[in-house]
Amino acid sequence: MSNYRNKFEYPESPANPEEVELLEKWLGNNLPSEYKKFLLETNGTETPIGVQEPDDSIVLWSAKEVSELTEAYCYEQYLPGLIAIGSDGGGESIVFDTTHSKSSEEWPLYRVPFADLTKEAMVLLAVSFKDWITNGYTLKF
Repeated sequence: MSNYRNKFEYPESPANPEEVELLEKWLGNNLPSEYKKFLLETNGTETPIGVQEPDDSIVLWSAKEVSELTEAYCYEQYLPGLIAIGSDGGGESIVFDTTHSKSSEEWPLYRVPFADLTKEAMVLLAVSFKDWITNGYTLKF
C-alpha cells in the first residue's frame, strides 16, 4: 500500500469500494490503479506534507465529488474527455485527459484554469497519476 494518508495533512476517510465502482461506472472505464489506491485509502485530501509554498495547495476530491464537480464545471461541454479530480484550492483544476489513451494507466494529468477550459490553457503535470505523486505533486506554475 502506498500509505497516502501519511503524505497529506488532511486525509478524508477512505472511500468504500462501492463509491469507487460507481465512479468507474460513471466514467465508463477503470480508474488508473494508483489513483484507485489513493481513493481507497484517503477518498480525497488536502495539502501534501512538506509543501510550504502558498501556491502549492492541492485539494483532491472524493470519489463522489469527482463526477459531481466534473459535471458542475461543464468539462464535457468545453473539454470532452477531461475528468477533474481536484484543484489547487483556487482557480486551477487538476484533470485526467482520458482522450490520450484507452488505457487509464496512460492518462496524463494536467492543470487547467476553471475559467479557461481550453486546450491552449492546459499545462501538463505528469504522464500519469503515479508519476505525479512520485515527483512530489508539483503543480508547475
